[in-house]
Amino acid sequence: MDDLKTRILKHLPDTAKDIAVSIELIDDLPSSYLYLQKSCCERFYDGDYSQCIEKSKPLLDYLWEKFNTGNWKDVSMTWREAYYLVSTLKGSSQAILATDTRAEERNTHSIADAIKTFDMGLLMGAPILNNVLTKLVQDVHTYLEKIGVSDRTTELASRCIDSDKSVHNNANQLLNKKLKTDSEIDQEIEEEIKTTIDPKKEIKRISCPSLEYFSATFKDKGTPVIITNAINHWPAMSTRQWSLDYIRLKAGFRTVPIEIGSKYTEDNWTQKLMTINDFINKFILGSQNQTGYLAQHQLFDQVPELRNDIAIPDYCCLGNSEDVDINAWFGPKGTVSPLHHDPKHNFLVQVVGYKYIRLYSPSENSKLYPHETFLLENTSQVDAENPDVVKFPLFNEALFSEAILRPGEMLYMPPKYWHFIKSLYISFSVSFWWE
Repeated sequence: MDDLKTRILKHLPDTAKDIAVSIELIDDLPSSYLYLQKSCCERFYDGDYSQCIEKSKPLLDYLWEKFNTGNWKDVSMTWREAYYLVSTLKGSSQAILATDTRAEERNTHSIADAIKTFDMGLLMGAPILNNVLTKLVQDVHTYLEKIGVSDRTTELASRCIDSDKSVHNNANQLLNKKLKTDSEIDQEIEEEIKTTIDPKKEIKRISCPSLEYFSATFKDKGTPVIITNAINHWPAMSTRQWSLDYIRLKAGFRTVPIEIGSKYTEDNWTQKLMTINDFINKFILGSQNQTGYLAQHQLFDQVPELRNDIAIPDYCCLGNSEDVDINAWFGPKGTVSPLHHDPKHNFLVQVVGYKYIRLYSPSENSKLYPHETFLLENTSQVDAENPDVVKFPLFNEALFSEAILRPGEMLYMPPKYWHFIKSLYISFSVSFWWE
């Protein structure tokens, strides 16, 4: 469709010569690489999108090898900028071909292919061209929304979803699977509260305190609290209420890193890149033996459409509100964050579902047996749900507070406060770390 092509080209420099300015930023790459990259760029601006895609493949393969040699922190920004540029050219070519009814190659490309290429550039690359990939992927995903494409219907959708045929063939069955009603969930949660939560240990709740009261009573004293009635105005809680269908609509074809395994402290824990549609099908609606979790991911930088549905809590202005780390936590019942602490102030906001929370003061540190290795020194060796009291005899003496965090509630955790968190149903939380 020509209007999508027009929007894509509008975001990019007008000519190959104009884009050469960006290439100069990364001109310390090998001459053979730069020659092929220049040719890839020229093919794009000549309108030969198929050849642009073909030339992009060895370029991206070469850069991928560079990314996987040594530690990620040592990867040169030059390589990442190059990856971003080539992803821009390749993804734009894929989107243009997929929507051009006159192109013979149309059926070999899909909008989902383009979105995946854009996302890989966002995840692995370093921004150039004023972070053009964010604008490109937003336009392309909006195009999918406008033509009514989901992974449940239409012939185009069948070319858009993951090549895992077993998932695709079972998509309707998975998506029609009956989820529990809100009242059924509420009843379960109330039973959970009765059998799990000790009223004497329950974390204090307060309804939308003033900034001054919150600061003096909780922040300055390093005291956790659950704040209610503070995010009712969020579109995610009201006019654009989040659900599985809504997440699919806004971000279903976006590629994200999924943690696979019960918890990051386990030996079998790993990560895999997949679309949010595939993640929902396999790990939320499916019957996988393993747990999948979209955890501690900066999804809202990647998907501004979802960022528009939330807001930084006003209380963050008590610190450096311009430097707030926003992360998404999205997964099925049973996802766990092992007992650990973080260096910053933290607001954990529950948007969908319920989570069990257990908190320990930093004063209990000696009873929580932190790992001795540098990478896990902020994490306890103890399985908080099934502690080995022989190996960790002091753990049961550690004092803690607990609660079940409900939709619309916001938990404040001071820096260095230990926390164990487990989802009790399909859950979407947003964390705000600030100093």
